[in-house]
Amino acid sequence: MSALEAHVVVRRDDFLLDVELSVPAGTTAAIVGPNGAGKSTTLNALAGIEPMTRTDHDDGPIGRIELNGKVLDDPGAAIFVPPRLRNVGIVFQDNRLFAHMSVHDNVAFSARARGQHRREARHGATHWLEQLDLAELADRRPAELSGGQAQRVAMARALASEPDLLLFDEPLSALDVAARTELRRVLRTHLDGFAGPRMIVTHDPADAFLLADQLHVIENGRVTQVGTPDEIRRRPATPYVAALAGTNLFAGTARAGRVNLDEHVHEFTIADTTLDGPVVITVHPRTVSLHPRAPEGSQRNTWATRVDLLEPMGDTVRVTLNVPIPLAVDVTPGAVAALELAPGMEVWAAVKATEISATTA
Repeated sequence: MSALEAHVVVRRDDFLLDVELSVPAGTTAAIVGPNGAGKSTTLNALAGIEPMTRTDHDDGPIGRIELNGKVLDDPGAAIFVPPRLRNVGIVFQDNRLFAHMSVHDNVAFSARARGQHRREARHGATHWLEQLDLAELADRRPAELSGGQAQRVAMARALASEPDLLLFDEPLSALDVAARTELRRVLRTHLDGFAGPRMIVTHDPADAFLLADQLHVIENGRVTQVGTPDEIRRRPATPYVAALAGTNLFAGTARAGRVNLDEHVHEFTIADTTLDGPVVITVHPRTVSLHPRAPEGSQRNTWATRVDLLEPMGDTVRVTLNVPIPLAVDVTPGAVAALELAPGMEVWAAVKATEISATTA
């Protein structure tokens, strides 16, 4: 049985958020969608920050949030558990640390708010500061921290409360590239070690595809697709999802301008020869060209492959390739006709090294 079963219903003037979520224990779910779709409102409703609204007066849906068999919010039954009693840990984009408290006291606060004795709360805070490599910052105030350090303190505070559910609202979006990369690694480690369900709101495809076991896509207040990252990539249900899924992301190991992929027997040449070690590379569908035979030219990456699927998307056609790596490629209908592309057909793919983005993982 899923640890989190939620039908979130919130009405604001003419906007109705109506989404259903099911997240098993030990699963990381990402909520993605365009601006104004209702992502943060969904998280706030789960945390109890924003009570759900009852709309049965106009035959609208009635929401219900249940965590580990306990009902947290059900307007139809007049049930509402306030945030402090929900045992939900949440990390906000702006971290929301208490400026007048030390780092240690900030982390201990969540356990104290749940009624834990001061000594036990401080002991738990020390443990989480050590786990997140923050022990040497224990006596500092939030104003003395970098953005990445502050977010790790916020994460430690959420974990110190021993929550049943972990929520993250754009936890990496305010950080620079270096801090975002480092914190993504830290976040992934601690998400994997958390037994309950966890949810991340993000607009960044890299965060969604690299951190989540399942994606919930919300558009205009509705869930338009749910699936694993691979399912979303291969079978996008809407134009927005297609654009999101079009970001081909691969993890690998870089050395001297070459990247060996972790999950596929394939190697890419990249322009940055200084990277050494674990990396994440991005290949945009528009940068890949298809050819009937081995191409001649300046492309540093060419390989034989096979067409798996063709999907018309307005003025482009999404071509999904399957071997040796799953890859989404966008071409024009004219190119499809000229190459006579069809599922099962063997073609050559090519992409320039300068068109591949690589960052430290």
